[in-house]
Amino acid sequence: MIPDTSSKFSPDPAVKIATVSTVEAAANAIRDLILDGQLSPGTRLRENEFAERLGIARHSFRAATQILIGEGLLRREPNRGVQVPVFSREDVEDIFKLRAALEVEAVRLVIESGAVPEQAETAAKELSELSAKASWREVVEPDLRFHRAIIDATGSERLRRAYAGLQSEIGLCMVQLEPAYEHPAQVAAEHAELLAAIDDGDAERAEALWRQHLLDAADNQIAAIETETAQ
Repeated sequence: MIPDTSSKFSPDPAVKIATVSTVEAAANAIRDLILDGQLSPGTRLRENEFAERLGIARHSFRAATQILIGEGLLRREPNRGVQVPVFSREDVEDIFKLRAALEVEAVRLVIESGAVPEQAETAAKELSELSAKASWREVVEPDLRFHRAIIDATGSERLRRAYAGLQSEIGLCMVQLEPAYEHPAQVAAEHAELLAAIDDGDAERAEALWRQHLLDAADNQIAAIETETAQ
């Protein structure tokens, strides 16, 4: 029997255990509502209503929204308060321009390493196994993991940080792309083709496919925005 010696030890002041503050918890809850599509583009987050809904003080709500404004998931509009952004053509083009710069470089580094990221393979397999009736959310989750796996596989902490700073807006783009939702089989086929180019070590082909994949996604979202605006 191993004696219990836990009572002999006192907490080490040098060891810090991370806790989630009320502000962080509120930011996480609002972020989930946005990325789950429960707060649609243009939705105004009224301070009194949401503070009560989340069970927090108004100053905590304001601090939480400031975090999400920094991530690009909320905007503060003059005389309108805080709301979920409605992306313009220029917003989408800017987001995808930076996304392409980061992801294409990541693909090049991954091909140089000679290893296909296992998590990207897993995500591509999940996409291929989706039924024709899969919801958009079921498509988005492995899609995002696929692209993040390529970034993570570079081993570059700075590249990961740069992508993390963009990831919330990428997620919001994906949520707002739902009107242009394609058949799951088509999404799966595109990702399988991207992965095959990496597996073959064909950097030139992989870069061309990756750029086209992101360009098509941007074009689809811009078309969805213009359709919504015209209605």
